[in-house]
Amino acid sequence: MSERRFGADSPDGRPELGEFSDSAGSSNDPLNRAFPGKTIGALVVDKSLTVIDFIEADGEVAESLGDPVGRPLPTLHSVLTEQATEAVKAAFDSQETVRFEIEDGTTNRFAVCALPVSESVVLHLLDVTESVRLSRELRKTRKTLDTLEDGIYILDETFVITAINDAVTDITGYSRDELVGAHASTLAGDETLSMATEILEQLQNEDSEVGLIESSITGADDEPIPVETRFSTVEFANGDRRRVGLLRDVRERRRNDRLLRGLNRSARTLLRADSERAVCETIVDVAADIWSGVSVVAYTFDSADSHLVPVASAGVDPAPRGPGTDEWEAFATGAPDDEAATTDSSNRGYEATSDEPTGRVIEENHNDREDETLYASLEDHGLLAITFGAATESTGVVESVELLAANAVAGLQRVKHEAELSRRREELSERNSRLEQTREFNDLLRRINGALVEAATLNDIATAVCTHLADAEGIEFAWFGESYRSNEGLKPVAVAGEGDGYLDDLTAVGIDPTDPPSAAGAAPTIRALTSRELTCVSDTSPGPGTSPWRERAFVRGFQSVASVPIMYNDLTYGVLSVYANQPRAFEDIFGDLLAELGETIGNAINGLETKRSLHSETRIELRLLVVDKDALASRLSAALGEPVWIDGIIPDDEDQSVIYTRTAGDPAQLPDSLFAVESVNQLDDGDDARTAVTVSRPTVFERLVDYGVTVERFRVASDTAEMTVVIPPSGDVRQLIEALETHYDRIELVSRHEKSVGEDETDSLPDAVGAQLTDRQYEVVQAAYLSGYFEWPRASTGEEVAETLDITQPTFNRHLRTTEQKLFAALFGDSG
Repeated sequence: MSERRFGADSPDGRPELGEFSDSAGSSNDPLNRAFPGKTIGALVVDKSLTVIDFIEADGEVAESLGDPVGRPLPTLHSVLTEQATEAVKAAFDSQETVRFEIEDGTTNRFAVCALPVSESVVLHLLDVTESVRLSRELRKTRKTLDTLEDGIYILDETFVITAINDAVTDITGYSRDELVGAHASTLAGDETLSMATEILEQLQNEDSEVGLIESSITGADDEPIPVETRFSTVEFANGDRRRVGLLRDVRERRRNDRLLRGLNRSARTLLRADSERAVCETIVDVAADIWSGVSVVAYTFDSADSHLVPVASAGVDPAPRGPGTDEWEAFATGAPDDEAATTDSSNRGYEATSDEPTGRVIEENHNDREDETLYASLEDHGLLAITFGAATESTGVVESVELLAANAVAGLQRVKHEAELSRRREELSERNSRLEQTREFNDLLRRINGALVEAATLNDIATAVCTHLADAEGIEFAWFGESYRSNEGLKPVAVAGEGDGYLDDLTAVGIDPTDPPSAAGAAPTIRALTSRELTCVSDTSPGPGTSPWRERAFVRGFQSVASVPIMYNDLTYGVLSVYANQPRAFEDIFGDLLAELGETIGNAINGLETKRSLHSETRIELRLLVVDKDALASRLSAALGEPVWIDGIIPDDEDQSVIYTRTAGDPAQLPDSLFAVESVNQLDDGDDARTAVTVSRPTVFERLVDYGVTVERFRVASDTAEMTVVIPPSGDVRQLIEALETHYDRIELVSRHEKSVGEDETDSLPDAVGAQLTDRQYEVVQAAYLSGYFEWPRASTGEEVAETLDITQPTFNRHLRTTEQKLFAALFGDSG
């Protein structure tokens, strides 16, 4: 028999009777069947709507009916309203069961079932007030359950799914119709179901309530879904026992766990990273591990080429990125503005500051592709690019990428800071080492200078220098070769150290004058002699076609060589060569020391040769012509319009010199008309007036004196200077002329002859006194003599001489008195 329902579409949305009844034809939902109504009674009504029988039950409504038999239905209790009458009529007409709900104006709810039986209709009255209340509570509960992210399910004792909430369909991808009525094996495997059965039995034995399983279920796409389910057995009011459980999708939690593990691992690894590459490789490995199937590239900024250089990558073979590329735009201008960055940071629960790394992310969606790229700023260090493919979940990863990038920035900053600290430590160590080397080298130079003061011969000078150098740390061998006496290349004078026969074969070492080497194969000693500059070979390792000297040096452990020319002004005396047991030993400080030492040795040899020339029994006298209209002496003569005699020259400490001249011209206008003339002091008058001229440029007279030459006569007229000079027998005339030719247009040797010196001249009083004077004492007394201070009457006063020399008069007087005392002591001996 079919049935009809009244009230299902009532305006107030009251539930239908069938949702709560557990009688035949009611809903199959076990949650509804668990709450049946309370029977009030049953009325039997005939076609005239008269009650012909009454089955009474307990209740207030039943009592109010009294004895309804024989009474018309509409006149009974108020709940039997016109709607009840219409339902009975409908049951007679349709011969179908009619169900409807009614209320009495209070909170009470009643259900009525009109069942046609033969010539009458039986009205079954139910009080469903409690059922309706429970049903409404159940609806609220269902709505609440459907808002949960966790799935709720009910299984019967055979593991058939009888009810689920919406979250179960969201997690699994199945529809409600596909799951309700299906066996639990649709989702869970046999192993999981067996485990659940065992746990339920244990719960019953242990008097526990809730079981827990972590496993995987199969979704509608046949992909495994990691879940956590808590379940228990519940007995409903109708006596049914069901298995009720909570299903939680733990995919996101596992991703977060994997992310946290990765971030923790990256943080620990970054603490040990010692380079930009190590930091970049770490973050790329972590990103590829956390998000499978992504492409990751870590770029660093190359400021020299203004490019982003890929340092580490996964899933892609990247190329450098420059202006015009997406990566460059993200690095250079793609960062959010300050306000956006601050807002974004506050949403994540922390305040952005300029001191902490942010790792800010710039998202880029490729409309023409199915992937998405996140660019994370590594601040001024570079950029991290992560591309998520169509099959890779990229939702909600921005904060994770920011954390990873922030860790990377912190690591890069630490590496940069430690590199800077390391660089400073190295600089400090190198500075301390250089200071220690400087101290050692200065001490070495001081010892050598002391030995040079004591040296009486060239051999003494060479031996002292080589011996001290060979004793220095790292120096294996040193030798000195002279070139100004032999006039035939270099002649070894002194050696020291572990030379082991290095100079036995002069041809092999490239200094044999009879077999000069080619320019390409020349030894550093010869190159220093010809170039007149310090020559260093940082590494003597021989190669194919190497020079013989390299092989001889290398087999003896000489790994680097320095050769310094020994010179005084333009005169070359020889070469000092030093060999070290380490490569690049003569770079920086040591090379500078050798260059300075070369000048010191040149001065010592020049002083030695000057003294030797004074005591020599024979000297070489030369008559020279120096032709150069631009020479300072020539310009003096040209400016005066008269020949100029130069009697002497006194050097000054400030690159100036005082020239004592005799000329018939008027020198008063010289400072205004001639460059390099600073001042003029006319000492007397007449046709052969003496003048002290202070100049700031060297003259040929001064150069000759510097070369150790004695100038006996010097006259310059117009552009030609004529002079008579004397050099010691060991002097190299050719070298002297070549040195002058480097400064003047033309040098002409007019005559040369040897001049014999008598015994009385070689051991004269001037030599005895001159040997006792200091350079400054000699210059002061010579200036006084040339200025006419000792004449009568005096041509110059002591004050004028002192002013010319730019010293005070007391200083002049002291030098003068000291010189006089030495002169008279030499003259009168101890008797004085």
